[in-house]
Amino acid sequence: MASVLIVDDSPTERVFVAGILIAHGFSVRQAEDGRQALAAIEEERPLVILVDLLMPEMDGLELVERVRRCYPGIPIILITGKGDEAVALKALRAGASTYLPKRHLQQSLVETIETVVWTNEALCRRDDAWSFLRYAETVHCIGNDVNCREALMTCYENQLRDLGFCDESDQIRVMTALNESLANAIEHGNLQLDSTIREAADGSYEQLANERRRQSPYKERKVWVTCRVTPSELTYIVRDEGPGFDFHALPDPTDPENLTRLSGRGLLLIRTFMDDVRFNESGNEITMLKRRKHD
Repeated sequence: MASVLIVDDSPTERVFVAGILIAHGFSVRQAEDGRQALAAIEEERPLVILVDLLMPEMDGLELVERVRRCYPGIPIILITGKGDEAVALKALRAGASTYLPKRHLQQSLVETIETVVWTNEALCRRDDAWSFLRYAETVHCIGNDVNCREALMTCYENQLRDLGFCDESDQIRVMTALNESLANAIEHGNLQLDSTIREAADGSYEQLANERRRQSPYKERKVWVTCRVTPSELTYIVRDEGPGFDFHALPDPTDPENLTRLSGRGLLLIRTFMDDVRFNESGNEITMLKRRKHD
């Protein structure tokens, strides 16, 4: 049973979040601030930590920094509210794995936790088998089914773990960026789904996605993924076969008005977690680069 540590100074919020998780079979512990959270982690390491950003004693940003330094293998999910935007960006850069707006907890919390825990478990060990690598390139082509994406993610997670390219925390962040780029390529590229539909909690987004997976021309489209590895750089190139889009017109995901929405969340995470992000001119290909950190 996945153990989740909820860190929030509001008893009401903790009870609400705990209720969602317990209903889905999670084991839950609670802390009202960062200091209590560190004591709880020392006593028993959770698989994932949910952190409210604004707390007394030790706030969410400081907690993220401490956990990243002392427990780099534990993923952290930020719970963000209106007015948390600036701190949330700092926390993501400091080592948090992802974030979720408070108003979307009921809708997306369990799925977000399961994705982060699944990613973390796949990266729990490091192998030096690739220590002599000088250059490697692989090219994969997948369809628009969720199972295809998950299979490819497992392949790349194993590769990243074996490479020992970065620490456990950065491995989770790189895989989060890649997963978001694949989701964007499939859903917004090949299936041409409008991201604003995701704001609705009526299931219309998922329904339209399932319909288009069975319709032409959407069902024939593929996603091409190139991975290039050198001793100093890791590059992922993700290309869909959709019509593309004007990436210059993308809303700024760091704008306070956009940070609390689900739409645009993927691009914010990609740009935060990767060192360089570029689109091609037609807008159907993204290149993401991660540089090796030297001790």
